[in-house]
Amino acid sequence: MLSSTESLPRQIRFDGAHNFRDLGGYPLGCGGSFTPGRRYRSDHLGRLTDADRQRLSALGIATVVDLRRASERAENPDLLTGTGINEIWLPVEAEGADVIHIRREVEAGRVDAQAASEFLIEANRLFVTRFARVYSEFLHLLLQPQSLPLVFHCSAGKDRAGYAAALTLLVAGASKHHVMADYLATNLCNQEHRRALMAGLPESAGVETTRQALNVLMQVEERYLTAAFTEIDTGYLDASDYMSRALGFDADKQARLKALLTHSGI
Repeated sequence: MLSSTESLPRQIRFDGAHNFRDLGGYPLGCGGSFTPGRRYRSDHLGRLTDADRQRLSALGIATVVDLRRASERAENPDLLTGTGINEIWLPVEAEGADVIHIRREVEAGRVDAQAASEFLIEANRLFVTRFARVYSEFLHLLLQPQSLPLVFHCSAGKDRAGYAAALTLLVAGASKHHVMADYLATNLCNQEHRRALMAGLPESAGVETTRQALNVLMQVEERYLTAAFTEIDTGYLDASDYMSRALGFDADKQARLKALLTHSGI
């Protein structure tokens, strides 16, 4: 049986993925909750074990949506051979969200904690503007029943996937409070992974500065997603108006998706 936490977020344990969780369970304004067992978010699936692939099969996953850049996919291709899962590539090529590249810059001493934070803030702004087309494709994909159950991911499962999760929860009718709670849950889900990264750093004169920068890079902060929300609020009436005008996801599509995302009981 798959182990999952009883409380939110509903993290599912994998040997080769540290931030895999079910979006289901969040309360919605309609009085119901987000339907469980249909849409999942994760870090990359390039370290899956045979047991992990069996877990994916047990979840009935039909589609994996990869939001990474080509270079990230080449370095850590998702290990889905033999699963029969359909993989869809929707690249969000914001340099500030490529945590693998930035992590190397951090470890080389070329990026400090402040710079890492600025990268992530700017990336969230770009999700709203430059990468609207990609997130439009993502929302339209969620309308297709044959694509479900579905898991979407980037490299760390926190920034590009975090924004995708935020849009999905907003369409369903979740409050910004619960959207932010899901976003910040990454810090709980990946804490063991962060500790392992820190422990693996070689001792040197500047190692503490590197640890601080790496800790910033591998976590999320409320101000990162708030930067995306502010970008939406600056150019549009609200999130619904943004989806209609920027993403081509009008009120009818939003209502249809909301119906698919909504569960009448907790």
